[in-house]
Amino acid sequence: MTSLLLTIALAQNNLTAHEFVYMDASAKSVSVAGTFNNWNKDADPMRLSSDGKSWTLTKQLSVGKYQYKFVINGQTWVPDPKGDNKDDGYGNINSYLNLLPADFSAPAKRGDGVIAKSVLRHDVKSGDLVFDSELGTARFLARTRKGDVKTVELRLGGQVLPMHRVGGDDRVDIYALTVKVDNPKSVEYSIRLDDGAGSSFAMSSGTPVDMTQFSEPEIPAWTRSAVYYQIFPDRFSNGSKANDPASVESWNANPTYSNILGGDLAGVSQRIDYLAILGVTGIYFNPIFKGPSNHGYETTDFMQIEPRLGTNAEFSQLTKDLKARGIGVVLDGVFNHTSVDFAPFKEIREKGKDAKTLDWYTIKSFPVVPKADPPYLAWANYASMPKLNLENQATKQYIFDVVEFWDKNAEIAGWRLDVANEIPMPFWREFRKHVKGASPDRWIIGENWTDSSQWLKGDQWDSAMNYPLRGAILNHVAMGTTTSTQFLDELMASYLMYGPRVSGNMLNSLSTHDVPRFKNFAKDSDALNHMGAVALFAWPGVPCIYYGDELGMTGGVDPDNRRGMRWDLNTSENKTLTLYQKLIKARKGSVALQSGEPIPLFADDKKQVSAFARVASADVAIACFNRSNQAQTIELDLSGLKMASTKSLVDVVSGKELVFSGDGRLRLHVPAQSALLAISSTNSEPFQVQRNQKHLVIQ
Repeated sequence: MTSLLLTIALAQNNLTAHEFVYMDASAKSVSVAGTFNNWNKDADPMRLSSDGKSWTLTKQLSVGKYQYKFVINGQTWVPDPKGDNKDDGYGNINSYLNLLPADFSAPAKRGDGVIAKSVLRHDVKSGDLVFDSELGTARFLARTRKGDVKTVELRLGGQVLPMHRVGGDDRVDIYALTVKVDNPKSVEYSIRLDDGAGSSFAMSSGTPVDMTQFSEPEIPAWTRSAVYYQIFPDRFSNGSKANDPASVESWNANPTYSNILGGDLAGVSQRIDYLAILGVTGIYFNPIFKGPSNHGYETTDFMQIEPRLGTNAEFSQLTKDLKARGIGVVLDGVFNHTSVDFAPFKEIREKGKDAKTLDWYTIKSFPVVPKADPPYLAWANYASMPKLNLENQATKQYIFDVVEFWDKNAEIAGWRLDVANEIPMPFWREFRKHVKGASPDRWIIGENWTDSSQWLKGDQWDSAMNYPLRGAILNHVAMGTTTSTQFLDELMASYLMYGPRVSGNMLNSLSTHDVPRFKNFAKDSDALNHMGAVALFAWPGVPCIYYGDELGMTGGVDPDNRRGMRWDLNTSENKTLTLYQKLIKARKGSVALQSGEPIPLFADDKKQVSAFARVASADVAIACFNRSNQAQTIELDLSGLKMASTKSLVDVVSGKELVFSGDGRLRLHVPAQSALLAISSTNSEPFQVQRNQKHLVIQ
């Protein structure tokens, strides 16, 4: 038997040396930045070789996949001219690096008597064992090399239970099994791998395990049925000309990094009926506090609403009016950095070394003047965004006072935390106590674009912005760069990063203010855009609609993705809007869509068809996607699903009834480039959209 500790050690020691090379005789400096160093351009400087043109760096990296770029003279970012370069899904062309372990030198083959040890993993500290205290069940995960083993079994309390492949990628297969545990305080188990030729390997707990140590964190229960809507305040609706600055531009003006179009809180207030009819239950506002920029991420006063958006009193009333319509408000907390006119930083600019607020920031030299390569730490080295020192007690206390201020002066459902992965974890632990102290139902969502496991253990955030899920939908549906099998694998990989409870409250989006709109990647195809919407609402997590996506808006790389809301598209003829209404109502009426476990059902790479189920107790939902250019017919075997005595399902998209055959099979006809989402016919009423007026909004 091999212990869990050995398994963890195998993964940790799996390093390889990789040499980065960039040719440029004219450069004064070159560095490499990527996902391996959090895109820090200063972390890995390269050395100029004796030939005067070759810049090199040899770096020890764990096996895995990375993205990177070279940074020339500290400013110009370029992909590797000799690299594997492609769109990263965020509007950037990056270089991709796939480092394979030494025991991948020969192809994987079942029955060859060899099991690759380098990627084997069952790491209880990394979420491969999750206990649900509410249901009394434990989920076990194991990772092996792709195509390397024939069987994976869980041996638990005298039982030998087969684990099933549920996901993976081009390197690994992920096996899972969820079982009922009678005595979670003392469980001894092992996971046995067999390659099919007598060669086997076992990962054992070694000693009895108290599974309650791996219980999932408590999550606000209301998020299970939530549907959120992201509003970029300056671009949603202009409800009051009185607060427009003299420089305000036409609503249809091309967005720039600095122009103001006049959206405000009054505009949101006037559109509450629209939001309520659409069916959303929450709004995530991009920053609304006082600051000089149109995007709000440079804050001058965290306790005052930006005047061109409205007043504190207007915001307070707006949150009350929204709550009365069943819509909560999540604020964008930009606690990593401020504007240069934020009072503590302004004091440093004016008083230099004599400022009492010196410890609020990290100052490198004096005088403190905002300029290129500023003499202080700044976010991404932007002089306009000096970085707060959140290890300083006075700074921390100010942020906690901000949380308390808005708790007292408005109806707040939670906080979305900007660049939250760049802030020390001890701060988030204290922050959580202050937020949850006001109410345990407050929702905390961190911004991080990759695996957020280390922040989602119950002591920091509740949720994170789920960019890995977006990537899975984007790659297959919008861009068509992955197969149907890879689509399901990537979906499951994003889900299995966390326990079911945490995955079920991740903030899922197709578009945000930071990335090109989904429809832009889909080359303005309504069909593909609709498929993406179905995937968003069918998958576990809290769907979040970026303003205008429900109307079919498009837009490229920031700031083009921040156009003024297309209210002219708000008509009863808008099929995208109709679909979003149906999907929202289906989610709110289906237990399976709110809390069901995802189960891959079908993938045919030739037909480009895939399907998965969501199962919660006896309730079920089925999602099916056809990425091909022609209609496809498939048959799903649902006999293994634990379902109620359902005789039929109803497709949310078309409204058609889908009838089971006697042996639990479901025959589906899926039109070209389309998706269906079938839920129990007993839940069919919620997605029947009523059309009593030309406009869905009461103007």
